[in-house]
Amino acid sequence: MCNLDKEFLQNFMGFGNRKVKFLGHGVGLQIDELPVIAEGFDEPLQEDMVFALEPKKGIENIGMVGIENTFIVTSKGGECITGDNPGLIPIFY
Repeated sequence: MCNLDKEFLQNFMGFGNRKVKFLGHGVGLQIDELPVIAEGFDEPLQEDMVFALEPKKGIENIGMVGIENTFIVTSKGGECITGDNPGLIPIFY
């Protein structure tokens, strides 16, 4: 169950009927591998699996903004291996 507010979800993962159907995917020898992190996918994650989470938010009249982080599943939970940045980095021009 998702706990994001309805206003945020309006353009989460795309605009209108042009939305990405997954939030993340496995990382391995191929670009996109199983497991797929998506609604309806219920295969359990196992220790030592590596996957990328890449949420995106559509901003009207601007486009899509997203971030991608890669995680390893450990016995203590997910460990981010792409750094410790807390979120979006403002860029001014």
